[in-house]
Amino acid sequence: MTDPDTTAHIIHQGKALVRAIEGLTAIESTGPIERFLVGLLLPVYKRRLRGIVESAPGWVSEEILSASEHIGDDRAALLWSDN
Repeated sequence: MTDPDTTAHIIHQGKALVRAIEGLTAIESTGPIERFLVGLLLPVYKRRLRGIVESAPGWVSEEILSASEHIGDDRAALLWSDN
């Protein structure tokens, strides 16, 4: 049985990653440094979120992905793109 505190922490971290990814993709970068930083962070956050979702039970993954403002296929693009 998984510790409820650990599960809550995983869900919290996953939701934060979803929101961070959406934020980084929504903001228009204004310069080369900003674009560079987004280019570094976005793939790292996506890889981290993908790892959490792949290893978590289905209900935890659904709870995490519920943080997404997007509906349907946009969630899949968020997780499974090459970035």
